[in-house]
Amino acid sequence: MAISAKSYLYKLKYYMITASLLFVFFTLIGYLFAEYFQVSILGEFEDSYEWIINQNPLALMLLIFLNNSIKSLFAILLGFFFAIIPLLFVTVNGLLIGFVLFDVIKTEGVAFVLSAILPHGVIEIPVFLLSVAIGLKMGVQTVLKLDGRDIKLKTELGNGLRFFFFYILPLFLLSAFIEAFVTPMLISIVR
Repeated sequence: MAISAKSYLYKLKYYMITASLLFVFFTLIGYLFAEYFQVSILGEFEDSYEWIINQNPLALMLLIFLNNSIKSLFAILLGFFFAIIPLLFVTVNGLLIGFVLFDVIKTEGVAFVLSAILPHGVIEIPVFLLSVAIGLKMGVQTVLKLDGRDIKLKTELGNGLRFFFFYILPLFLLSAFIEAFVTPMLISIVR
């Protein structure tokens, strides 16, 4: 049975809080320990993804959209495996963002970071966390089902995928548009 978006979001609230707290915690850990471990991830990103930077904005938007969408879909679908993959996604992404924030703030400054992340990040990060929350819910539902509870995993998956296709994907598309077309203009103003 289909569930309204509002009801579904309400049922995700504790999973969303968990995903958000984990993300913030691991972002802080990444930021605080980047210098200690002498992690400089920017050079690695620049070398690995230089070809992406040289794409036209429309191609860049599509690449960003596909990357975010595929990872989020995996976070949802693989949540059935006791929520391990969504937990890994939120942990690793938090650490990476913490490392990148440390490097960028050190080399470019806070104004640059805000102009580079905030315009699309206010959409992209919460939407990513929603995907993780759905995956966490799938994992918990799987455990409850294995414990003998009357859980309808197929219905849970249907509700999660419906929410993904109707709400998460369009928001990722909007975020990718902002990141490809608006963010570069803001960065050039700040620089």
